[in-house]
Amino acid sequence: MKAKELLMTILKPINRPLTRYVLQRHYSGSKTLSDTKQAGRVLVLAPHMDDETIGPGGVIRRHANEGADVHCVFVTDGSNSVSDLSKEGLMSVRMQEMEQVQHILGITDIRYLGLPDGAVTSSDEARALFHDMIDSLQPDVIYCPSFIDAHPDHTETARILADVLKATDTPDVTIRLYEINCPIPPDYINAVMDISTTVSDKERAISTFSSQAIAFDGFLELNRLKSHLTRADARAVEVFFEPSVAAFIQHCDYLSAYKHAFPHLFKQANRTDTLLWAIYKNINRKRRLYAQSLKQ
Repeated sequence: MKAKELLMTILKPINRPLTRYVLQRHYSGSKTLSDTKQAGRVLVLAPHMDDETIGPGGVIRRHANEGADVHCVFVTDGSNSVSDLSKEGLMSVRMQEMEQVQHILGITDIRYLGLPDGAVTSSDEARALFHDMIDSLQPDVIYCPSFIDAHPDHTETARILADVLKATDTPDVTIRLYEINCPIPPDYINAVMDISTTVSDKERAISTFSSQAIAFDGFLELNRLKSHLTRADARAVEVFFEPSVAAFIQHCDYLSAYKHAFPHLFKQANRTDTLLWAIYKNINRKRRLYAQSLKQ
């Protein structure tokens, strides 16, 4: 056992209760629960296969339970994830996993754009793919990764969407930015969705991702801890930053100058044992980036 893993094992009996205590206070609030807006057509933009589950998986199931058509679009080919498999083998296994997840979460349709994993950019090709997809689906709600994120593919997915919305007649659409590995500061969470009835579906979906050599427990722990953001009787929630279309475009335009620093500034929040580090690492810088990008 490596020294770091040994230290984490020794500290776990202390670390986990401390993490829960600190983060319950961090996420303490009285925010009102948001709803699904009774959306009939939902578009989920997922840079990689599993992002749709890690982020809005419980809400996807809620939309499906209400009879919405949920279209999930995977931006990359998923060939560069952490795994012992070859790239071709990994892509094949991940698509098989997504067939199971599609059934569990009630996703209507899955599309693969096939952009190179780890090298997504707002190119002419990428913008054309996004434009055609949005034009054909005419979604009521678009779920997209937050721009401030430690993974460049996540950031660039938001960048492409903003560029497409900027260049077209702005549709009457709700944009909800979801967390993957870089939690949104509580002050900028303005949509809190109760997933108490669907969190078990999210857990089942996460359990299918056997091809991934990373931990997922931190994401589920955060779903439970963030229930303290509301005084409503919710045992698990998913949270979003829901800007207007104009504010979303401004947010992405401003932050583009800083995006190359994000992988060094912020840490992935996938493990319960390192949640405090992931959430508080450069948190004041993160808050300033949100605040400055949204100034009128």
